[in-house]
Amino acid sequence: MLDNTGRIISWNMSAERMMGYGAKEVLGKNYSIFFSKEEIRQEVFIKALAMAAQKGGFTAEGIRVRKDGSHFWARVFITRVREGKRGATFFVLVTQDITQQKAREKKREEYIGIASHEMKNPITTLALYSELLAKGLQLESDKKNLHMLRDMQTQTARLTRLVEDLLVVSKLESGTLELRKEVFNPSALVTMVIRDFQNSAPTHKIICKKGTLGFQVRADRARIVQVLINLLTNAVKYSPRSNKVLVRVGARKNKCIISVEDFGTGIGKKDQRKIFTRFFRGDDTAVVDVAGTGLGLYISREIMKRHHERLTMKSVVGRGTTFSFTLSSS
Repeated sequence: MLDNTGRIISWNMSAERMMGYGAKEVLGKNYSIFFSKEEIRQEVFIKALAMAAQKGGFTAEGIRVRKDGSHFWARVFITRVREGKRGATFFVLVTQDITQQKAREKKREEYIGIASHEMKNPITTLALYSELLAKGLQLESDKKNLHMLRDMQTQTARLTRLVEDLLVVSKLESGTLELRKEVFNPSALVTMVIRDFQNSAPTHKIICKKGTLGFQVRADRARIVQVLINLLTNAVKYSPRSNKVLVRVGARKNKCIISVEDFGTGIGKKDQRKIFTRFFRGDDTAVVDVAGTGLGLYISREIMKRHHERLTMKSVVGRGTTFSFTLSSS
């Protein structure tokens, strides 16, 4: 237990076993002693305590050091407690050792990365040879076999996207995703993406509305294309009874705002809280049969985070969903 300044006022046997310090060694000291010098400099603990005081609770993960110098991964839960309406405020802090969980996650991510990388080469070869075969069948006017081959190409393309998504997730989780930022015109980029995407979405008309934009942006062009394609793909996928998707490009101060609006099933409030979670698939009966891995929005949100930009969502069930993201001027 901590007082309202973060000083330790109670220290149980579980804390003693986990951290290696007895109660007499830590009582009266600020809990920040368990944080690194860099975290202390960045006031990580002060901010966590302030967040817990404001919202009633706070959860965080990080590396902690025991008395013997050994390190472990910790998940910390801080809960604010008040003694009456005007009574003193103190905090209950619970630490969970998640070292083994993190080790399992790391092994899993390494396996996904290796497996995805190994799958990429044979899939690329399949795609190349199937295109060569398709050209031959086209010349011979063999429509029956050409139709089957086109179906095979569609499935190969789906598999390619899945492998690419898994590779990106692996890089995101390991912190190795690099951004190659450059200056470009976002309006021109959106026009190009819509033109190319429209060929693969014959059921929907992609409509673009552009406002006045007097500046260029600086970002990883390829990653922004990936985000936009993910949002367009979802917009078409989850609006099967509609025939259009609306893309807007506008500006607010020094920010470019790009939004993708569909007129489909919408997202329920329960699912809205989890929509950017990795592998999340909504259980709404209207979308449960829609193919997907639940990675697109997670990847898109993480890409925008690494640009220090925002990806937000507004949705009304039965009316549609709008995803918007920002880009900063160069």
